[in-house]
Amino acid sequence: MKRVGSLGAVLIAMGLGTLAVYAQAGPGLHGPMMGGAPAGIMSPLLLLRALDLTADQHTLIQEIKTDHRAAVQDLLTQLHAAQDNLATKLFAPGTLQESQLMADTQQISQLHNQLTQEGIRVMLEIRAVLTPDQLARAAQLNQQMQSIRTQMRNLFTQAG
Repeated sequence: MKRVGSLGAVLIAMGLGTLAVYAQAGPGLHGPMMGGAPAGIMSPLLLLRALDLTADQHTLIQEIKTDHRAAVQDLLTQLHAAQDNLATKLFAPGTLQESQLMADTQQISQLHNQLTQEGIRVMLEIRAVLTPDQLARAAQLNQQMQSIRTQMRNLFTQAG
């Protein structure tokens, strides 16, 4: 029974990780904070749409995204390969122990972390392009989105 529970947890983690990466895929640039949102936070690039950016700011932000595109795509390629490798092992015939998957799950976790760090670097560069008023507006919008997410969680909690 413990083996089924561990396998179930790995499948759920693998599925959530895959969904998180695909959910984060945005136009032109993919990955955490690069046009999509990790679970629980509004996409910073989506939030930028509400900030009335100038033409110069749009250009600078596009350059920042372009500068990081290759690194993000390389990490995503590695992540997809690692997830495929894990899936192959999970669905292969024969017995399988959790210990046989540890290297794969550690690699996937490391790649997720690297994607997050790359996204943070992008957002720090973009943040430097914004005015204080735009940053204040972004903070306000983020707070509103957090409130909406809390309301949604409460609705689902009450429904279950």
